[in-house]
Amino acid sequence: MTHYVWTIRARGRRDMLRVTTLAEMQGNLRILELPGLAPPHCAVGGIWSDDIPDHGHYTHNEGGKDEWSLTWTKVEG
Repeated sequence: MTHYVWTIRARGRRDMLRVTTLAEMQGNLRILELPGLAPPHCAVGGIWSDDIPDHGHYTHNEGGKDEWSLTWTKVEG
């Protein structure tokens, strides 16, 4: 089972750093209800795809009041 180290940063919220599977990461994104996040069946910067790169960064609304970001790295194991 593949795991990822990931961090979500959102204005007005404490940074969230976790090590989980891709499905668990996606579940956390759904729970947080971040602004502008598309439903899971849509591809948002590759974060909803089962074939995401080993590492990456996605920023929503950079510089705007609803800015949030996700950074992830695949854990070898």
